[in-house]
Formats: sequence, C-alpha cells, structure tokens
Amino acid sequence: MKKIIIALLFLQLFCIGCTHDPIEVSPPDTRLNWFNDAKFGMFIHWGVYSGMAGKYVGPSLYGTEYTEASPFLCNWSAEWILSQAGIPRERYKKQAKNFTATQFDGNEIASLAKETGMKYIIITVKHHEGFLLYPSIIQPDWCTSISGANGRDLIMELLTAAKSKGLKVGLYFSQNLDWMVEGSLGEIPQLYGRKYDIEKNRTYINYTCKVISEIMDRYGEILDVFWWDIPQINTSQEFTNQLQNALIKHKNYNKRILQNDRLSTLANGDFATPEGVIIQKPERPYELCITMDGSWGYTDYANNKKTKLELLYEITNTVSKGGNLLLNISPKGDGSLHPDALKLLKEIGDYMQINGESIYGTEHSGFIHGQDFGRVTRKGNSLYLHYYVGDKVELYGINSPILSAKTISGRNIEYKKIPNGYKFIGLKKGEVAKVIFSSIIIDEGFPISNKMKETNLYAMSALAEGGLSINGFESGFVNYNSWINLWPDLGWLLKVEDPAKYDIYTTISNGGPGELEIKIEGDNNAYIYYQYPTTKGYDDYQEMKVGSMYIKLGKQEIIFKRVGGSPLNFASMRLVRVDN
Repeated sequence: MKKIIIALLFLQLFCIGCTHDPIEVSPPDTRLNWFNDAKFGMFIHWGVYSGMAGKYVGPSLYGTEYTEASPFLCNWSAEWILSQAGIPRERYKKQAKNFTATQFDGNEIASLAKETGMKYIIITVKHHEGFLLYPSIIQPDWCTSISGANGRDLIMELLTAAKSKGLKVGLYFSQNLDWMVEGSLGEIPQLYGRKYDIEKNRTYINYTCKVISEIMDRYGEILDVFWWDIPQINTSQEFTNQLQNALIKHKNYNKRILQNDRLSTLANGDFATPEGVIIQKPERPYELCITMDGSWGYTDYANNKKTKLELLYEITNTVSKGGNLLLNISPKGDGSLHPDALKLLKEIGDYMQINGESIYGTEHSGFIHGQDFGRVTRKGNSLYLHYYVGDKVELYGINSPILSAKTISGRNIEYKKIPNGYKFIGLKKGEVAKVIFSSIIIDEGFPISNKMKETNLYAMSALAEGGLSINGFESGFVNYNSWINLWPDLGWLLKVEDPAKYDIYTTISNGGPGELEIKIEGDNNAYIYYQYPTTKGYDDYQEMKVGSMYIKLGKQEIIFKRVGGSPLNFASMRLVRVDN
C-alpha cells in the first residue's frame, strides 16, 4: 500500500506544471427537466378546416357532388376534410373566409390552459392543409392575410400571452405533407391519391425550409418545442438533413428547443410521441396526445365525446407510466370553444388544483399491470392512489411498511395488510390517497391460494398491449369498466400459492359472434378456445363459462385475447377453483 501511495505522490508532483488542458466533463442534459416534470399540456388544432366545422358542400375530386341535402360530414379527424372529401384546391381556398378568429383571445386561451393545470401549449402553425396562422411573406396567398382573420398574427398573440403566464410554448408544423403546395411528399388529393416525383419533392422541401426560417425569424427566440408530424412519408436522409438544418442553423435557434420524433423515419428527436399507445416501459421521455371527442379539428358532428372520468383516466394512466399527456382542444373558426369542452376543462382543472401533487413531477410508478380501483402515480417513496371505480381499494404488488396514508387534503386513511398488498378503508371515489412507504419494492401479482374460492380479474387491472381507452366509467355495470372493441391482448399476473384446476368465466358484450382464447403464457397445456355467441348489443354484458384450465404454482400470466369475429367489450374474467 505504501508503494502505491508513493507512486501516486510522484505522479502528482511530476504533473505539476503540465500544459495539458484539464479534462472537461460534460454537464448533464437538463433541457428536458421541465418537460419531464410538466406531465400535462394543451394541444391546439386550428385552421381553415375549423371554420368548416366538419361539413362540406360542393364538388369533389372523387366524382361526388355534395349538396345541402346530402353534405359530406366529418365526425372524426375533421382537420382531414380536404383529403376525406376530395375538395379541389381552389374550392378549398374559398373556405378561408370562414376562418375569422373574431372570438379568439390569446390571453384567454393561455389562462384556460393554466386554470386547467396545463404546463405548456402546442399550437398548429401549419397543418396538412398548408395554411399559416400568421401573415406570411413566403406564402402570402395562403395565410391569415387572405382569410377572415384579416392578417392577424394569431401565433404571436398566443405565444406571448402563454409566456407571460409562465407556460412553455411550442409549434406543430406539418413539414412533410402539404395538400395545397405542389411537390409535397405523400399522397395528394389533387393528384387523386398519387405522389409527386422526386424533383418536385426537392422543390417542396426547399420551400418548406424557407417557411421554417420565417417561423424561426418570428418566434424562434421564445419557442420551447418544435413539433414535427407525418414522419412515415419521409425516408430521405437528404430531406431530413435539409429540414433539420433549417431549424438548428437558424440564428434564433437555441438548444433549449425540444424536438419530437416525427421529423422523418430517420430522426429520433428528444422525446417520443406515440399516438393512442401507452408505453409500458419507456426508455426515453414520451408524450401521448389525445382528443376530447375523436377529432383533432373542430366538427359539429363528433360522436365520441369523452367524460371527465375518461379524461382523468387518460391523464393518470399516461403519467403512471412516466409519460406526458397532451390534450387537444378544437377551436371553431371564430376561435371560440364549444361549451362542452369548456365544461370538461373546468372539471379537469378543479381536479388538478386539488390533486396536482400526484401528477406534476412524478415518475413511472413501477407497476406494469394495473389496479382494480384506478391508477397509481409515484414520487420517490410515495404512491398516489387515484380511486375511480369499484367498491374497494386494494393495492396489490407491494409489501413494504407504510409510514403514513392520507388523502392529499390531509385526512388519515385506515389500512390493513392483505396478501401481497394493502387494503385502504374510507377513501371516497374521486379522492387521491398519498401513501408513504419506508421503501418501494414492486412485486406484482394477484395472490391465488386454496383459501380463495374464486378470483375476479377486471379490465382496469389488466396490462393491455398497445393500451386502449377505458369506457363505461359511469355505466353502473358492477361499478367497473370495460374495454371497447377489444383487439390487443389483456394480461394479468397471478401469484399462485398452490396449483389447482379452475373453471373460467368471462363477462363480455358484442355485436355478433366471434372467437376468443385464454391461455397461461408459456404453458402450452393451459389453453382455452371459445366461440362466443351474440349478445343483445354492446350494452348487454353476459357472463359465459368458456372452459377450464390447470394453473401451476408460482407467477403465471393469464392472457385474454379476441382472435376473430365480432369486436367485443370486455368487463371481467372470473376464476373459480375446482375442488377435486
């Protein structure tokens, strides 16, 4: 040991006076700190399509003449109405007169986002229709200058208002797809679904880079996010580099500006943006975007409006897996919001004001499968139990000692130990419990033993590959919920203390016959195939015995899957022990 110390001292003395530069250690990348903490943002889809409200009357490129008696109507994705209806370009340009923005107030929208509990705003500066929400010099004949908005810079009005309220801001920009400009990538309605050749694509990319530069001239100094879209139609490294350089080599570019992963198939960006898919084990920051009614752009004909509980589920489900939720609003052509949307945002804001501690600054909960009562979010050694459904709150998968259990408002909650978890008593639906543990070690699995005659597995506690929305929160069906139009696998992890044979029952509804399978993952002998009969519709849930299987000792994952036939709604699966 002495020889080592002497050698180190000699080396240190020898290096005194050396002219080599000290090794520089790169500081940790903190650019995403605010994004990771924010958890909740506002998406705004707004453009010429908004003034159409999902309805078109006139000629179609596809050979149909839409009339007042038989118009083209959008009840989903109304921002795609140009493409869906096949509206000729010159005909579509006439719709700009209905984009007036007379009721739009950037300060009111920013205040609404803040009151709803949102921490950032992303707005469409240009969607696939190509219309620019500011007075453009690069594209003066397709921007607010030729619209009912009379040349207002609607983007600057919103961004400056949002910044004044402490919100982060970003711009959605459709760089690869533009139905109104010659040379755009992708399938073009004006070409009857065909594509432009590569040389015209190059002309379009050059034009798009000029638009990006113009946007950065105007807003680059205050931007926090640049949100690209439609990556799948750009597989060119040449085009990817051009578009990227137009942004990052601009004089107003700052490294604080985050980019999503939708520039092209060749660009990863700073964060992922799965659409309609929950990432169960994220390897990087991600953001899930959803609509309030099935359409990103405003439509009078939306028929899939979400409830408060459905939206809260979407938020907490995403946050529980470490992601952010970007919730879209759809202003009308005059800039106003539908009263139903305002009401929902107010309800979400009220929840966030009380329970924001359980959302902001949280991390992945550590649970891959769900819980029957709702969702679990996490900060360090604290778990937040969001109670939505069912008649009890039983948390499975953790056995660490509890230091305290209270509602966020501070009321003590009684709890007791149960096999592989805890039961909490006195929590009311809609409340959030904050449970502080001495440490958190996750050991997931529903316990099954000879002491339990049957086990019920519900939709809320399943692992859904791909992730699907829950419906039926307010249907009153056994106080639980169901998956609609089931297509992925649903899985539950079981902790089997002693092996046994079980009769399997499932409660489903459907619109026609079909086939399902139930199996134990990795056990070829534990398998059930069942042809289910027609129920009286999707609101008519029926329990059906589908078969029996032997479940082995230890941790076993039981999988439910629809494999053919009519879509079904799944509510629950019941495992009844067969005593030999």
